[in-house]
Amino acid sequence: MSILEQLIISIRTKATRLFWLHFVSYSAGLAAVILLALFVKYELSYDSNQPDKQQVYRAHVDFTSFGFDTLMPMRDLAVAKALLNDTDVEDVLGLIPAEFMGYVGHHFNTEVSHVGANNGDTKVKLKNVYFASSNLSRFINLDVIRGDINEVLNTPNQLAISESEAIRLFSDIDVIGERLTAEEQNYTIGAVFKDLPAQTHFAFDVLIAFPTTLEKQPHGYVYIKTAVDTNIEELEAKLFEQYLKTKSAEHKTVQYKLINITDIYLKGRSTYEMKAPGSITAVAIASGLIFIIFLQITCNFINFNLVSVGMTAKQIAIKKAIGASRGQLFRLFIVESIVLTGFAVVLSLAFVELSHVYFNQLVESHISFVLDKSMVWMAILITCVIGLFNGVYAGLVVANVDVKLLVRTHYQYHLGLFVKGILSFQAGLATFIFIVFVIAQLQLEFVANMDVGYQTKNRLIVKNIPTTQLFDENNTRAISAISKLPGVISATATDINLTEQVRGGVQLTWPNGQVVDGVAPSVVTSFDVVTALGLKLLAGRGFSRDFQSDWFEKQADGSEHVALIVTESMVSLAGYESVQQVIGMTLSNAEANLSATIVGVVADVKVGSAKHKMTPLSFNLGRNYLPNGYGNIVIKLSDDASFTDLKTQIPALLKSRFAIFDTEVSRFDDDYAKNYKNEHRITTLSKWLLILSTSLTVISLAVLVSQTVLSQQKELAIKKVLGATAAQLVTAVSVSYLKLVSLSLVVSIPLAYWLTNNWLSSFNDRIGQPIWVYGLSALVVAAITWLTVASLAFKAASTRPSLVLRNE
Repeated sequence: MSILEQLIISIRTKATRLFWLHFVSYSAGLAAVILLALFVKYELSYDSNQPDKQQVYRAHVDFTSFGFDTLMPMRDLAVAKALLNDTDVEDVLGLIPAEFMGYVGHHFNTEVSHVGANNGDTKVKLKNVYFASSNLSRFINLDVIRGDINEVLNTPNQLAISESEAIRLFSDIDVIGERLTAEEQNYTIGAVFKDLPAQTHFAFDVLIAFPTTLEKQPHGYVYIKTAVDTNIEELEAKLFEQYLKTKSAEHKTVQYKLINITDIYLKGRSTYEMKAPGSITAVAIASGLIFIIFLQITCNFINFNLVSVGMTAKQIAIKKAIGASRGQLFRLFIVESIVLTGFAVVLSLAFVELSHVYFNQLVESHISFVLDKSMVWMAILITCVIGLFNGVYAGLVVANVDVKLLVRTHYQYHLGLFVKGILSFQAGLATFIFIVFVIAQLQLEFVANMDVGYQTKNRLIVKNIPTTQLFDENNTRAISAISKLPGVISATATDINLTEQVRGGVQLTWPNGQVVDGVAPSVVTSFDVVTALGLKLLAGRGFSRDFQSDWFEKQADGSEHVALIVTESMVSLAGYESVQQVIGMTLSNAEANLSATIVGVVADVKVGSAKHKMTPLSFNLGRNYLPNGYGNIVIKLSDDASFTDLKTQIPALLKSRFAIFDTEVSRFDDDYAKNYKNEHRITTLSKWLLILSTSLTVISLAVLVSQTVLSQQKELAIKKVLGATAAQLVTAVSVSYLKLVSLSLVVSIPLAYWLTNNWLSSFNDRIGQPIWVYGLSALVVAAITWLTVASLAFKAASTRPSLVLRNE
């Protein structure tokens, strides 16, 4: 008989319902491994195609000492340029958001219209406009499809735009020479580049050259190309020394950092990133899951190969009796294992093809699955490695079993130490994942409902509003118009989104001489800020139209005055015990020639996520320091307001009456939830791993228990004849498996506690470690184990003894 015929007979014998269940679960587990591997590869590939990527770093300042849990990427371009003559620095790139050029009085307004157009409807807001140094091509790979990017970045008033932006503006990409006008200044399209790939931290659609003259250096993203083998720590020290030359004494507590361009996406911690950053923790967890799932499905496969010997024991015995050698049996097991593994790999690839789109939605990723040459070779490698490993192990076991043992009616490879270890590992893994998943969910629920000092429920935020329409005392009609819409209770303006990150402020001296350490952030607002944001007023009053004199005012002599609402912690840090006593106090900053009168005190406000510390801050009325920037309108809604209607009405109103284009309307609580995007990805992965791991554990249990019960059927029948009840028989079979589960808890619970405790420590506000979660996880895993074992054991115990013993 040929080995092919033997292989077909062997597989036919094993092809029971349990076999197919195990086969499909193995393929599903392998598909999960492939999806996770694609996810890790995708996340690690950000900016891997940039030129000289190992030598390019972005400059950051770590403001942890100021209460900001962030590495701020927006820094002074002049700091890096001062070291251009240093041997460690080859080149410096500046990439400055258009709104931040307001610092230097450059009036580039991103709301533009086509030259020669007579219709105001042609006015649009350009997306993601950045001023760039002329050496951009040395740092970023751009696929230029029309024009010359180098000429654009060396010529005033020329623009390079992305392909999608060209189509949006002109419905075509052949737009070289087309003109746009903004603030009576014409701009010519000089280049068109393909849209940036998804796997980059850069996010710009329009590039323009720096102005020929600057009043002072702008703030933006600073990239440094270092010499080969540069000592990065020494260069950081040089940059920090240069940085301190233009900063006040309190900045000595900050740290200067350089992050390699390929690490920015995963290691960036600032809300000032061009796009939402990823998470190195999510990548590490996904990598760990790959190892765990792969180990689990491989162990399951080995288990099944071992226990399936009982299904083919007599056939193997006959082959050995008629002269089949150990080598022949060994080869048969290897070929069988490789063939079955190959089929499983093919099925897993089909699962990946069907599920990768849904997987992208779950983890908010953009992985693609293409069955190319590399994927085929990887599939062949997996088939050979797993097939050989499984086949060799099973072959060695069976080839050395005595023929007399094989011809027994129900041969079973005994539950040895290896098999017990696998089963215990699977139970421990399920317990571990259950604990991690539940605690992560509890923490995310906690931060979603914690008191942050302002309200997110029933609030909308309208973004991309020019600050000239928000913080000009004589031009607040847009806010007033929105306040009159159905369902709107009140509206206010803010220069920042409180769910993200505050900007810098100014240090103020209190009447007692106290100056709060670090940068004192101040949120620029308009009237009704307390009501619209839902701040908790502790003393004084909010900004009201009844007190017009509160609005920021700049006198002819250059002195400035503004009204303030401060937080409780700022009062405490200034050395005052009562919030009431600071009402009416005037603070000052001699350098800025600024005086500020406190009109109210509110409860502390947490800006950003629960990972950040509670930062003392203030709210000021109208002191806008980004005249050409953009701000937001925060709206408080009634309970019966329609978000869908307002999402359409507000942009239409702003466009038709105030020529404000391309605004974005979102729920405030949705913006707050974005702070925990990566945590949600982790819990999503944990949830599906929990389901998969539990399923694999149950299947593994079913395989092992079915063989255990089959081998003990005669013993169970005799006990039943002697008077044992079904419950007693079920207990007798179940107890050994429950012992294995108990053993797994000894390792899994401490490990879960250590991991969750480390994760929780990354939050400034967090829950404790609930003991009930650990008890519940152990109970759930034990219950699943008992139900699986008991259901199979009960079936065997319910069989009439005569049907079992008549063959003996």
